[in-house]
Amino acid sequence: MNFRRILQYIPLAILIIALGYSIYTTLTTNILLVNKHYWSVFFVLASLIALVLRPKIGKVITFITLLFGTLNLIAFTPVIEVYSFGFSLNKAGLDLKVQPFSLWVFLLFIIINIKAIDRTLRGAFSD
Repeated sequence: MNFRRILQYIPLAILIIALGYSIYTTLTTNILLVNKHYWSVFFVLASLIALVLRPKIGKVITFITLLFGTLNLIAFTPVIEVYSFGFSLNKAGLDLKVQPFSLWVFLLFIIINIKAIDRTLRGAFSD
């Protein structure tokens, strides 16, 4: 295996380590896992299985997993830290909630896979 091929698995490895840390933290402290954590385990397992069976689909599922994490739909860390962007009036409005950990891993994924993403976008938008 060459370095480039190993490099593409780093974002998923980071997610697995973060989930392992979350599980360890819940076993040793009074912090509890919530539904967002359980969904993240499901998506990471789906990414792993897909990477073994069909690597291209595995990359897509990993992309979706990281996007969901970035948009605060799932969580990988024991304490969910979220930043809100947008506006609200009387607690009603349009707020975009972003998890910084997931955002950094998502950006790393994009940097590592920029050529594959570029090929996919060129193929999708070519006439």
